[in-house]
Amino acid sequence: MNQTIVYNLELIWHKWKQNELQRTYNVLLEYALSPKTAGESVVKLAYPESYALPCSYNGSLKRYGTTRDTGKFLCGLDKLSPETNNCIIYSLGSGGSFDFEESVLKQTQCQMYTFDCTSSQPKNPIHRLYFDKVCLGEASRLQEYLYPYANQPRKPSNMTVKPEDELLYKSLRQILRENNHTVVHVLKMDIEGGEYSVFVDLFTNNKVNLPYQIAFESHWWHRDIYHALLHQQMFAELWKNGYRFLQHEYNSFDRACVEWTLLRVYC
Repeated sequence: MNQTIVYNLELIWHKWKQNELQRTYNVLLEYALSPKTAGESVVKLAYPESYALPCSYNGSLKRYGTTRDTGKFLCGLDKLSPETNNCIIYSLGSGGSFDFEESVLKQTQCQMYTFDCTSSQPKNPIHRLYFDKVCLGEASRLQEYLYPYANQPRKPSNMTVKPEDELLYKSLRQILRENNHTVVHVLKMDIEGGEYSVFVDLFTNNKVNLPYQIAFESHWWHRDIYHALLHQQMFAELWKNGYRFLQHEYNSFDRACVEWTLLRVYC
């Protein structure tokens, strides 16, 4: 990573953060005036979108996964040599689809670990994919409260549905210990509002084991002050723990849901 580029961007970002209160006020005002069209304003709470951190591997920010719904942009994975076999990726949430996992495994020699306490393992084994029927973080009614489609079926028919108190949750520290891992190169998440619990676990108990790269989808479903506060605190914790934004992409079905890719620049 070019240190001059990082330093210059850091100056821009720090100046941008000095206007946090005004920016939050403007975002909520914009939504109050145009609630049906202002969902994408959540990006303005995260970072100055015109100044994303460049992927330093010859611009090799690449989507893994065949669709916008399942794919994630990652930086530099395709630059790993074929002999590299110590790349560890944790994928949280599958929904019965392993499109992202298969795409990464076909193009790298990484080891893939998928965790989902609400779903099942692939019907057919996938080489270098390890599935564990657990969720990362803690069981919380917060996710259920945030979910906007409570009266609709939440999980496809091929997924195993259990009451919340019967689902198995583990901390990142516990999962690392059980798998004998000291580091995770990439953490991918698409867990429908469960990202808050995961980040609380990561930043409270596991700072020495934080992933090098994070790709996740955020969900500002209700677009209210409470949810905006959660978003702002989540982005602030990512910032404090050394992560900087590589890119964002709006969900084509709901632009209040956003795909993010971040790289840990500072330890």
